Formats: sequence, C-alpha cells, structure tokens
Amino acid sequence: MTTLPEFVRPVLVSVRWMLSRGLHQLHELLVRGGKLIVAIAATWAVGASLYIFSSPVSVHGVTDLMLRDSSTVVEAFTREQSWYEARGLWGILWLAFFSGLYLLAVRVAWRGNHIALAIMSVTAVALSIVTGFSIGGAYLPAALGLFIGTLMFLSSKRLRVRC
Repeated sequence: MTTLPEFVRPVLVSVRWMLSRGLHQLHELLVRGGKLIVAIAATWAVGASLYIFSSPVSVHGVTDLMLRDSSTVVEAFTREQSWYEARGLWGILWLAFFSGLYLLAVRVAWRGNHIALAIMSVTAVALSIVTGFSIGGAYLPAALGLFIGTLMFLSSKRLRVRC
C-alpha cells in the first residue's frame, strides 16, 4: 500500500473543504432562490385574482319574446357585468381559493416542508390546466413558478444530505 507524501495531505483536505463549502453555498442559493420564486408566484396569483375580479365580463345570451299574436321574437344580446354578477359567490370563492393556495405555499416554503410544497405545486399546476379555458390561464405562470421553486427546494434537500 502506498502512502501519500506529507505535502499532498493538506492539499486534499483543503480541496475537500472547498468542495463541501461550495455545496453548502449552492444549497443556500437553492433554498433562498426557491423561496423567492414561490413568493413571486404568490404575488402573481394574488394579482391575477384581483385582475379577474375587477375586469368586466362579457355575457352573451338569447331571449325569447312572446308577442300578443302568439308569435315569438328571438333577440340576441351582449352586455358587460362584473365578475360577481356573472359568476356569483362561487366565482369569488374560486378566486379566493387560488390566491389562498399560493399564499399557503409561501408559508409552507418558509417553514421548509418540502412534501407539502410538492403536493401544493402539483395541485396548482393541475388546477391551472383544468381551469385553463376560464381563469386558469392567468394562474399558469404562477403555477409554473411554484413548480420551479419546489424543484429548487427538493434539489437543495439532496445537496444538504451530501454536505
């Protein structure tokens, strides 16, 4: 068995220390970056909810009018309504649910619960895809940001194990 010369040993120790230090710094960067991206995603989601709530909704419809001589007149109409008038209380609850999901994700990210954050991320992406033809398109950038932030958190967890 060969032994290393004495002058090589401190070099190997310092290289090992620099590698572990670099992994620690990368871990910190991933954690802080993940938190920042999740916070930006939540801000986007709350802004999207406020935008949807305050935007007018066009309602298209058809009315049947019965005249005195038993004839029917069909009339098409278009009018603008508020989100609450068009969707009712359920519409407001959906907007609050989306905003609450992302705000809760920020709290979970700051506490460091990776599993709950992953579940929320998959739920947000799925809900944005399912509701994509109505309000989900506004939340898709936030869902993707939450997903990227979750991936950063999960990769930082793997680095912490190695450090």
